[in-house]
Amino acid sequence: MAPLLAVLMLLTLTGCAAQDRPPAPAAVETAKMPAMATAPSWRPGDRWVYGWTSGGESGVKTVEAIEIKEINRVSYYVARVGEVETFYTRDLHWAGTMADGRVASRMTPPQPWFSWPLEPGRTWAHYATYEDRSGKTEFNDQYSVVATEVVEVPAGRFNAFKIVRQTDRRDSDQYWYAPEVRYYVKWIGRRGEAQFEEQLREYHPAPRLLPEPGSTAPPSTR
Repeated sequence: MAPLLAVLMLLTLTGCAAQDRPPAPAAVETAKMPAMATAPSWRPGDRWVYGWTSGGESGVKTVEAIEIKEINRVSYYVARVGEVETFYTRDLHWAGTMADGRVASRMTPPQPWFSWPLEPGRTWAHYATYEDRSGKTEFNDQYSVVATEVVEVPAGRFNAFKIVRQTDRRDSDQYWYAPEVRYYVKWIGRRGEAQFEEQLREYHPAPRLLPEPGSTAPPSTR
C-alpha cells in the first residue's frame, strides 16, 4: 500500500502545482501583410493628426476630409489642412490648394502620390507643371513601391506599403501608406537642404454604415 499512497500523494502535489501555475498567455494573431492595396474611400469627417519635425522645429498637422465636390465634371475630395483647402482626385492625386477662396497652387495634371493597386515592384512616372503665386515649375518625377513593412508610429503599428519618389531636383520623399487608416502613417521628405518627417498620432474615421466595395471587414464605427 505504501507505493500506492506515494503515487497518490505525487499526483495530488502535481495537480496543486498545475493549479498554482499562471495560465499561458493567449496567442496574439498578427494581421497578414496585404499583397496589394486598392484606392480607399474617404468620407467627410475622416481625420488624421500628424506630428512633424523639420530641423529644430516641430508641430502638429491635422488633415480632415470635409466634402466631396464636383468641379468641371471631375469629382474631388476636399480636405482641410490648417486654413488651407486641399483638393485630391478620387484616386488621391494631389490637384491643388485654395486659401481665402482663391486658388493658391495647382498641379497639372494632378500629382499621383499613389497609383492603384499598390504592390511591391509597381512604378509610375509623373510629368507635370506646378503653379503658385511665385511662378511655374516643371516636374519630372519617378515613383516606386519598394517594399511592404510594419511601421510603428505614435498611433500604433501598421502594415504599410513603402513608396519612394525621386526627382530631377533636390527633392525626394519616402512615405508609408497603411490601408487600415486609408492614408500615409509616416513620411520622410527633403526639399533642397531641408528635411522633414511626419508620423501619425491619431486617426479618427467617419462612421461607415456599409463596408467598402471589395471589403470583407465589418463597417467601422470608431
